[in-house]
Amino acid sequence: MSNTFLFDIGNVIIAFDFGIAARRLAPHIEIPAEEALQEVTQLSIPLEVGELSTDEFIELASARIGFKGSSDFFRNSIADIFELNMPIVRFIEEQKKSGATLHLLSNTNDIHVSFFEANYPVFDLFEGRVYSHEVRLMKPDPAIFKHSIEKLKLDPGTTIYIDDKPENCEAGKEAGLIPIQYNIDKHDAFLAEVTKHL
Repeated sequence: MSNTFLFDIGNVIIAFDFGIAARRLAPHIEIPAEEALQEVTQLSIPLEVGELSTDEFIELASARIGFKGSSDFFRNSIADIFELNMPIVRFIEEQKKSGATLHLLSNTNDIHVSFFEANYPVFDLFEGRVYSHEVRLMKPDPAIFKHSIEKLKLDPGTTIYIDDKPENCEAGKEAGLIPIQYNIDKHDAFLAEVTKHL
């Protein structure tokens, strides 16, 4: 039985839609919003693995899509693309009240971290966190799981790892964690599965 959790963020705790950012930027760029989204998305992996700083990302992305506005407007447009998944928030709150230990492991970047940590109090409930851009590793690389287990002092065999992507769940399983793949549209199925391990 487990009272330690390792949570992914995107499409687990918060849903996201990069199209929101594209539509927000559309009046201020030189190419169609769909093309801009593709261009910016190509830079997201270097950003999330720490190869690009936030400033470098904004400069490169702005040049690719012909954005002439302020870096603050660009950053804010990219940042605010989330919606809280309230069923999982309630689950997290319940587990915290019951004494569970909660940690985060996410492929993300400083733009998004700064936004969701400032705007969603649920993130205050987590004791430890591993973000890809800070450790320069990305899931499903086994190295980020090894790093997380060591940094967060996890006992893999008693840690429930929750992620929406099957390849990340498989990597978590290989690292010895208890993986549960989460589907934001099938929360009840998640509850039925996770209850088996509590």
